[in-house]
Amino acid sequence: MNSILIIVEGLTDKGFIEGIAEKLQVACKIHVMRGNRPEKVSRLLRTLAGEFNKAIILKDLHRAGVDTSILINRLMSKVKQLESQEMQTRVFLVKRSIEAWILAGLSLNNPEEILNPEEELKKLMQRRSKQCIKSLELYKRLAKEEVDIEKAAAKSKTFKEFIEFLTA
Repeated sequence: MNSILIIVEGLTDKGFIEGIAEKLQVACKIHVMRGNRPEKVSRLLRTLAGEFNKAIILKDLHRAGVDTSILINRLMSKVKQLESQEMQTRVFLVKRSIEAWILAGLSLNNPEEILNPEEELKKLMQRRSKQCIKSLELYKRLAKEEVDIEKAAAKSKTFKEFIEFLTA
């Protein structure tokens, strides 16, 4: 039985988090959330409550033109309703996107302030003469082989908080 459930938004997020979890030797199950519906997350958490003692929900804040605060508040409300169960649950708001965490681990300064971290990561990879085709496998490899977790935690407050909760 896995003790930690992590819910992410997409396949590349899953790849990155899988790589980080393997690097830290933390057993977890990673579930991709299809769509942005807090009701789906709360149903999933209720269904799996007995299987996990900790749940982490990662929510990107990069939706252009969408009022993410309404969505975040609904998600937080749904999670709070489930707090009485025996599963510790936290929602982590990833500033911009998961690529900001990758950039932090590659030693870029102020990665959470970059307007388009996905594009910045692509440019950085091109400067390093590496191809950057967004995929689960690439993001997992970056997490395991190139991202420095300590540097990422020093440069990204949200990443640091995620790692602290994941490893506690």
